[in-house]
Amino acid sequence: MPYAQILTSASKAATTGGTFADSLSANSGDSLAVANFNTGGARVLEAWGIDSDAVAELSWVYTRPESTHDQQRGLRVMIPAIALGGAGVPAGFPLMSGMDVINLFKSDTATLNVSTTASDDVLVSYVIEYDDLPGASAVFINPGQAQGLHKSTLGIRVDAVASGTPGAYGATRAFNTDDDRLHANTWYAILGVTVQTPVTTVSLIGPDWGGQRIGLPAGAAFLGSDTWFLDQSIKWGKALIPCFNSNNKGNVLVQVADGEASTSPKIDFRLYELTSQPA
Repeated sequence: MPYAQILTSASKAATTGGTFADSLSANSGDSLAVANFNTGGARVLEAWGIDSDAVAELSWVYTRPESTHDQQRGLRVMIPAIALGGAGVPAGFPLMSGMDVINLFKSDTATLNVSTTASDDVLVSYVIEYDDLPGASAVFINPGQAQGLHKSTLGIRVDAVASGTPGAYGATRAFNTDDDRLHANTWYAILGVTVQTPVTTVSLIGPDWGGQRIGLPAGAAFLGSDTWFLDQSIKWGKALIPCFNSNNKGNVLVQVADGEASTSPKIDFRLYELTSQPA
C-alpha cells in the first residue's frame, strides 16, 4: 500500500473583510480536493496559519458530516495573529497541533472561509496523510530507522524567498543552489529546519516523495522546527521522516509561503546523512 503525505496551502491576499466573507483558494500546484485513495483512510494531521494584519477566525468545512460535522461552519479555529510580537511578525500559529485529526473521504473538497478585517492577507497550510494512495512512491522512515542508519549530522542552507503576493508560494529553489555539500549517491533524512526570519510555510517537492509536496511550519510559534519531522514521527508513532538521495538534489525544489510579501527566511535544513538506502 503506497503511503503518502501531502502538504496543502490555501490563501487570499487583500481580503474583503467581514464575518466569514472571504474564501481561501488553493495555492498554485495544490488542491483542496481529497485524492481518490484506496483502502485504509486519509486524515488531516497538522495545520497552521496566519493573518498578516489582524486576528482572524477560520471556518473549515467538508461535505461529509463524519469530517467536520455540519455544512454551516464545521471546524471553527481562531488565528491569534497579533500575539508574539504583533501583526506581520509571527508568521504562523498552530491550528491543529495536538492528537486531533480530521478524517477525510475520497473526492470530498474543503471549503475554507475566514472572518477578517478588510485588506488582510491570510494563509493556511495543512498536512494530509493517505494510507494507500495509488501512484504514490515516497520514502519515509521512523525514528528507530533514522537512529540505526545515522552516519553524520549536517545543515544545508537554502535561500528560497516568498512570493511578492502574500500567501502564495515563491519561486522554486533547488536544494543544492546555495550550499552544494551533499555526498554523491548518498541518502539523507530531513529532520526539520531553522530560520533567521519566521515564515509561515516551508515546502519541498522531489522525486523521492513521488512528486508530492511535503512541508512544515516555521513561524514564531514553531521556532523549534529543527526536528519537526522527527518529532511528528514520534508523536504519531509512524514513519514520517522524509528521505532523499543526493543524486536528486537538483530536483528537490524548495518553496516558501508567508502572510507577508517577499519574506526571505534564510533556511538551514537539518539533515542526517544515512549509511545506506532506507528499506
